[in-house]
Amino acid sequence: MAGMKFEYDENGGKFFYFFLSVYALILVPATYWLWPKSEEKQSTHLEDILSYPPCRDKYHLLRASEPRRRRRTIFVKIVLLAAWIILLILAYRVSLIETEHKEYDPFMILDVDLEASISEIKRAYRELSKKHHPDRGGDPEKFANIAKAYKTLTDEEAKNNWKTYGNPDGPGVTHFGIALPKWLVDHKNSLFVLLIYTGVFMIVLPVIICIWWQKSARYAGDHILIDTIKIYHFLLTKTSLISIKRSLLILSASAEFDRRLNPMIVDRPSDNIELPELFRELTNVQENIKEIPFQQLYSIKARTLIYAHLHRLDSLSDNLEKDKQYIVRRSINLINEIINVAVQLVNVQHIKHSEIGPKLETIENTMKLSPMMVQALLNTKSPLLQLPHITENHLRFFETKK
Repeated sequence: MAGMKFEYDENGGKFFYFFLSVYALILVPATYWLWPKSEEKQSTHLEDILSYPPCRDKYHLLRASEPRRRRRTIFVKIVLLAAWIILLILAYRVSLIETEHKEYDPFMILDVDLEASISEIKRAYRELSKKHHPDRGGDPEKFANIAKAYKTLTDEEAKNNWKTYGNPDGPGVTHFGIALPKWLVDHKNSLFVLLIYTGVFMIVLPVIICIWWQKSARYAGDHILIDTIKIYHFLLTKTSLISIKRSLLILSASAEFDRRLNPMIVDRPSDNIELPELFRELTNVQENIKEIPFQQLYSIKARTLIYAHLHRLDSLSDNLEKDKQYIVRRSINLINEIINVAVQLVNVQHIKHSEIGPKLETIENTMKLSPMMVQALLNTKSPLLQLPHITENHLRFFETKK
C-alpha cells in the first residue's frame, strides 16, 4: 500500500510560485487604494489674495501643507512603482524555473531505441557501465540510474511495474510538495530558524498588538480621548445650566490639549513669556480661576489661544499660531462630543425622572460654539464682522445709519 511523503522545495521553485501569488494578491488592491488621486486645480482670485490681508493669509495657510503633501505623493508613487518592479522580477524568475517532474524513461537513460532487442540493451548497459562505474571515476548516482534502467528493461516484473505505475519499483509513495526551501528545516539552521520564530511570534507580534490595543483603548469615536469624555461627563453633571462662556472653559479642559496625553502638543519655554502678554490683551481668559481642571497650565494655554482666535488677533508668534491652528481644528470634533455627552445625560435624566443633569439650554449654548470657532467671532460681536473688509470701526456708522 502506497504511503505519503512530504518533500520540501530543493531549489526554491515552489516557494517563488507561492510568494508571487501572495505578493500579487496584496499589491493589486494596495495599488488601487493607495495610488494618489489626481486633484482638480482650483482657480485663484488674485485680486482677493493681493488686496485683502486675511484672504492672503488664508491663501498661504491653505498652501503651507502642499509641499509636504506633494512629497508624500511622490514617495507613495515611488514605493508602489518599486513594488511592481519587484513583482515583474519575481514573475521573470518564476518563468525561468524548470519543471522538476520528469517522466521516467529507461530507453532514454540507456540511449537505445524503443524497439531495441535484449542484446542491444545489454551492449548499451556494458558500454555505459564502463564509462560511469564509480570504480573508474564515474558518477555513482548516474550509474545507479543506469543499473535501474537496465533492470527495468530486462526484468519482467520491473518492466510491468514501469508500464503500470511509471516506476519499476511498483506503486510508490504519494509525494506532496511544500512551498518552503529545504534549508528552512535543515538541522544545521534549526537554531537560527527557532530564533526567528521566537522573535516574530513571541516578541514582535505581541508587542505590536499590545501597542495597538493601548492606543485604541485610549480613544472613542472621532479619535477622542476617553479621558476627555470623562472630563466632559464630570463637568456637565456638576452644573445644570452652562453658559457659552463656561462651555469654552469645558472645551479648553479637553485632554487633547494636555502634553502628557497628546504628543502633538508642544510646551515651549517661550510660552511663559508670550502667554502673560496675551492675558493682558485678552480680558476674558480667566487665567486665575481655581476650579479643577481649569487651573491646569494646558487648559489656560488652550483657553488663551481659543480667545485669541475668537478676537482675531494677528499678533501671535509663529509657534503660538501653529498651536492655535491645531487647537481650532480639533475643537470642532470636541464640541460635537460635548454635545453628545450632554444629550446622553439629558436622556438619562428623562428616563430616571431626575432633576440632576444638564438643561436643554446647555446643549443650545454648546452648539453655538461651532459657528463661533468657524467664523472666528464671539457671540457678543456683530454678525456684520463676518463680511470681508468690515471692521469694528465701520460698525458705529452702520449702527447710527450713517
